[in-house]
Amino acid sequence: MLAPGELFRTNPQDETYRDTPATELRAIIDRVVNGVPWREAVAAAFGEVHPWLCDIVTSPQRDLFFRQYPPADGARVLDIGAGWGQAALPLARRAEVVALEPTAERMDFIRAAAVQEKVDQSLCFVQADFFDVTFETKFDLICCIGVLEWVPKFRTGDPIGLQREFLQRTRGLLNPGGRLVIGIENRLGLKYLLGAPDDHIGVGGVAVYDFELARAKWREIHGVELRSLTHSRSELAHLLTESGFYSNQFFGAFPDYKIPQVILPVGPEINAWLKGGGFVPEHDGSCGSPLPFQADLASHYRSLAVLDIAENFAPSFFVEASA
Repeated sequence: MLAPGELFRTNPQDETYRDTPATELRAIIDRVVNGVPWREAVAAAFGEVHPWLCDIVTSPQRDLFFRQYPPADGARVLDIGAGWGQAALPLARRAEVVALEPTAERMDFIRAAAVQEKVDQSLCFVQADFFDVTFETKFDLICCIGVLEWVPKFRTGDPIGLQREFLQRTRGLLNPGGRLVIGIENRLGLKYLLGAPDDHIGVGGVAVYDFELARAKWREIHGVELRSLTHSRSELAHLLTESGFYSNQFFGAFPDYKIPQVILPVGPEINAWLKGGGFVPEHDGSCGSPLPFQADLASHYRSLAVLDIAENFAPSFFVEASA
């Protein structure tokens, strides 16, 4: 049983998701430990050379979903793939949070930022792969933000089967009435249908197709297996049902789940918002560059909203799945 503020590590893994070389992140951590506010330390490192990453790490919009739909005070929360702590840190102000992150230097950043934010005693830190940890604790909320699509990347086996196994494991860790919150891109997001690069593989015209065709196209281009996998709304709902979740509420996130500006329940609210002129400019999710076809997006969204189907083409989803 981990005590508040305590760290548990498994054997370090060389192959984990990284958006920053370990040496660069270690330098940022040193600055934070030495008293530089963590957002300032990140901005100094990335503000000019990698502004998109800087925004993803430091934007206060990162936890917008959990401010709109917060857990109960004192809830037990597991944040899987905690990244730079964008959800774990603010949630620790009201909940007991376990931050699970396989990348060692990212975990060290979260710990340093938590001490600086004075929330380290509301956090436990687990540096491990989710599949390699057995929890005795049950949770009221499990966060899976930008993680499900990467689950097959660093493991062998059928990609969809691995995602199903992952979801089944989360289902088994929830208290009765607990919820799993997923943040993920929509395979049929309108911007992808119009040719925008996929956020994960960095090219268009591949991941937007169903998995078998996307897999064939990727293998033809690169000669290797496609291991990053997103879904349409109906595909993800089916996967969750197969994994034992009985109630799944979808929310459209505009311009995406990473830095959401507008989050609305899937259904009439999104269509009404779009028909009323609602629109958030969208970007290439792999680098943050504004897309060149904003007028096309807005026009198509309005037309789809008149048909009451625009919610199926939102760029990203948050999904609240109940156990």
